[in-house]
Order: sequence, then structure tokens, then C-alpha cells
Amino acid sequence: MMADGSKFADRLLNLLNITTRADLLLLDEICWARRLLIKDANLDGAEARLVIAKGQGIITVSTAIHDHRRRRFSISHELGHFEMHRGVGGVIGCTTDDIRQERETQTVQTLEREANEFASAFLLPERFIAPLCKSRMPSLDHVAEIAESFSTSLIATALRYIKFCDEPVAIVFSKSQHIQWFQESVEFNEIRDDLGFFFDVHARIDVECLAHKLFQDPAFPSRSKKVPASAWFINGKFKNDATIQEFSIPMPNYNSVLTLIWIDDVIDDDEIEYDD
Repeated sequence: MMADGSKFADRLLNLLNITTRADLLLLDEICWARRLLIKDANLDGAEARLVIAKGQGIITVSTAIHDHRRRRFSISHELGHFEMHRGVGGVIGCTTDDIRQERETQTVQTLEREANEFASAFLLPERFIAPLCKSRMPSLDHVAEIAESFSTSLIATALRYIKFCDEPVAIVFSKSQHIQWFQESVEFNEIRDDLGFFFDVHARIDVECLAHKLFQDPAFPSRSKKVPASAWFINGKFKNDATIQEFSIPMPNYNSVLTLIWIDDVIDDDEIEYDD
């Protein structure tokens, strides 16, 4: 049975009396309070490693990690192992594939999935982020502001954002001009189920998408655009002239684009009927 990483994170936040977002930035001090020492070293084949002995431990982070936000996630991932899995063994080594800030894949082992869930929930707690997700209309600029405030990556923040946003929004990650994966809010999923459309994962980005333009030119000035729903959705009973709001940000170092899709208007076509 899987441990609930979010519940463990919330329990630790309460135990440490974390009451402000600023408290979360003191990650080294938080780990020290849990009897964990953090150090940096060259790690062969691992991004971070946890060694546990007699109720205390050492988190070693690879010196190959230069992004401080990635480092924070890796430390929180190992903290999650310490809080949830200290009975598993004395040494836990985690690779880049194990420590995932993006959507999980089936290949990620259960313990790593639990530690990733813990890290996301600990660095971006519901108590702090949920009100922010409802405070403004959806946009990736707003997500980026939240990421900056919490010192977390854009992707990790976007995935937490759609969890608490009460608008029909979805996050789409594209690489090398092809859709890799998507994650949706509850409201978006309800509309998608009702209308029967879906994202064509692994398909090439449509030329009408803003994301396509950003793959061609990452310096393209626009970051938001009304686009045809058919540019992103296939099948389904939506109107031929239906439009949706697309927000996209280029990630040229990874040959990728992160997109937020917002269904900001009625798109269903009542004239289309399916046979039972």
C-alpha cells in the first residue's frame, strides 16, 4: 500500500510550525531540525543520496545540479524518504529519473513516487498555494510568479497549480515539437469527458498553436493567444469555430515548451449527437 506523501508533508509542516512561505525557504535548517545534515559531493549515477543511521541521516546532493530549484526539490525528495521510508534501508540513492518534478510515469518505483509527492506537497503546501491558484485568472505568468515566490520549478508549480485551480485548465509539455504529456484540472477533465475530445500525445504540435511558433523562435514576443480548439483537441463534439486560451513559455535549453490551456468560453456544439 502506497504512503500518502501529501499527508506526511502536511504532518511535518504542522510539526515544524511552518506558518509562512518564507519558512519554506529555510530548507537546510528544516532538515537540520529533523536530524539531517546536507552536503554536496560528486555522485556517480545518482542525483541525491540519503544515508540513515540511528534515527538521523545525511543527504548528499550531486554537485552536477546547478539549478537551485532542482536542488531544493532533490533535498525535499530525500527528506520525504527519511520521513516515510527510514525503515527500508540504510542507504537510498536516487537518480534523475527517480526525482521527477513533472508528471509521474509508470516506470517510477512506488517509494520514489511517494517521495516526489512529498516533495511537491512540502515545497508547495496546499495551505499556501491553494488561495493563490484562485486569486487571479489563469495564466502561466501567474504560475511563474508563484514559482518565483516559492523558489520552485515552473513545471512542479504548474502541476500543483492545476490541482487547486477551479477553472478548466490543463498543462501540456511538448518536446522537439511533439506533445509528451498533459495533466488537467478536475473541471477540465469533466468538460473533456462530456465532449469526448482528447490530446493526441506524441503527435506533432499544430502550426496554429502558439507553442509551434515558440519552437520556431523562442524569442517570439507573445506568450498568450486565442487559438482554435481543434489545434489542440482531436475528436469530440466542440464547435468548429470554438477557441481556447493558450499560454506557452519556451524552455530552449531542453528544446521544450510548457503550455497552459484554459477553456475560457463555451465550446460544446449542441447540434452534434453521438449514437448510443
